[in-house]
Amino acid sequence: MSQGSSAPLHATVPIVAPENFVLATRDTGYRNLSAAIAELIDNAVQASARHIRVFVREIDVAGEASVVVGVLDDGIGMSTSTLGSALQFGGTPRFGDRSGIGRFGMGLPNSSVSQTRRFEVYSWQDRAATLYTYLDVDEIVTGHLRGIPAPRVRPLPTWITGRIGGSGTLVLWTRCDRLGRSRIATVAQRLHRTLGRLYRFSIWSGVRLSVNDTVVEAHDPLFLDERASLHGGRPYGAPLRYEIGTPRGPSVVEVRFSELPVDLWHNWTTEDKRRRGVVGGAGVSIVRAGREIDYGWHLLGAKRRENYDDWWRCEIKFSAELDELFGVTHSKQGVTPRAELRLALAPDLERIARGLNRRVRDAFEQAKSTDGPAAIAASRNDFFLAPPAAVRARTVTAGGLRYRLEYKPIPDREFYGVRLAGGSVVVTVNTDHPFFTDIYQRAAEPSGCGVGQLESLVLAAARADLEVKDARERAHVSRLRRAWSDALVAFLRR
Repeated sequence: MSQGSSAPLHATVPIVAPENFVLATRDTGYRNLSAAIAELIDNAVQASARHIRVFVREIDVAGEASVVVGVLDDGIGMSTSTLGSALQFGGTPRFGDRSGIGRFGMGLPNSSVSQTRRFEVYSWQDRAATLYTYLDVDEIVTGHLRGIPAPRVRPLPTWITGRIGGSGTLVLWTRCDRLGRSRIATVAQRLHRTLGRLYRFSIWSGVRLSVNDTVVEAHDPLFLDERASLHGGRPYGAPLRYEIGTPRGPSVVEVRFSELPVDLWHNWTTEDKRRRGVVGGAGVSIVRAGREIDYGWHLLGAKRRENYDDWWRCEIKFSAELDELFGVTHSKQGVTPRAELRLALAPDLERIARGLNRRVRDAFEQAKSTDGPAAIAASRNDFFLAPPAAVRARTVTAGGLRYRLEYKPIPDREFYGVRLAGGSVVVTVNTDHPFFTDIYQRAAEPSGCGVGQLESLVLAAARADLEVKDARERAHVSRLRRAWSDALVAFLRR
């Protein structure tokens, strides 16, 4: 065959080994259950569903209790041919279509096998003829399943109750092996919180989303919209608009900022601030085609995250036309902005972020002078409660371990973090915490007392953390370290 010939090659080896491909696909990197379920909700929204019900429940399977996750919608449903291709990896007539949320045809099978060894799909355009098919990881691995089973008529499971539309789709994950040991109520609570933020714009447009038949309330991370479960934020400046050229024509990136009301909310307890999404909520909400796909510290240049940054927010909205520029992957759960996007946005966003940080600092200073010492002390009652009974510590030795100190931001409130790496105890001092800026840096100045004693203090605390082996106790130590870090901020900023 001459070079450049368009004649087809005679393949002797399949392009994909199905059993290995499916097992590898199980680890494609969905961050959590919410991110995987979001793929199913995306499909429902794109199918014009107005009611979407998420289930996490136990059912009886062959006499044993099994956790099942399901998403039921009242969308347009699927025909026999569409249902068969929907379970195929990349099998969508919308591949490459940028008009909606989906684009790659990977969401349903990819997200499903990431959480379950078997998933089943029911779909109907007429309730009298509900179609059913499935995919089973174990059957693929053993060679018993070589393709998508032809859809056949089958009634919905009897435990599916309540209003069911004249058309719609039900996806069931029936052998979930990656949920851990979390209680169903805990899993449902996490889904409520995350899905309310991811789908806030869909909810505001009239989509009714529920988890275990409890309505999901929209959560606005900017705290601006009065339809959200909590609001009170204040817009900061006018929205910024950037027109960016694409092969398909110009597209717009819209950026807006908000300030949280320090004067009204600063007296909340730390737990209340955390529960309501203030503490630990610093960051940028990245919204693609009306759905949040990432939340993090993006496109803010050299500005490092600090505790004060919990009190302002940013939102960036763009269409699927700019997927390549934002670095969107087929799982739609993160962005990796390209250099040209950073050059276009980061200078403005960093300048505004630094200005907002200063405004928050000033607002807290004003709140202190307004409240007076008595009110400040009252707002920190949780740091002055009597400590629990002392626990006798056992004596340990360093045992030849090496210690290494790092200095960099930690995406948490803790003023230090600790981990074991290659036989060394690696301790990271959080450069965004007031412990570093108000104590550590001042101690290192020529007129300071030196950092030797401070290093010994931090290293000793970190070494003590490593003595805890039990997972439940480690969680307790982590909470204690956060509480200690929060208390340290309270005393330093009093």
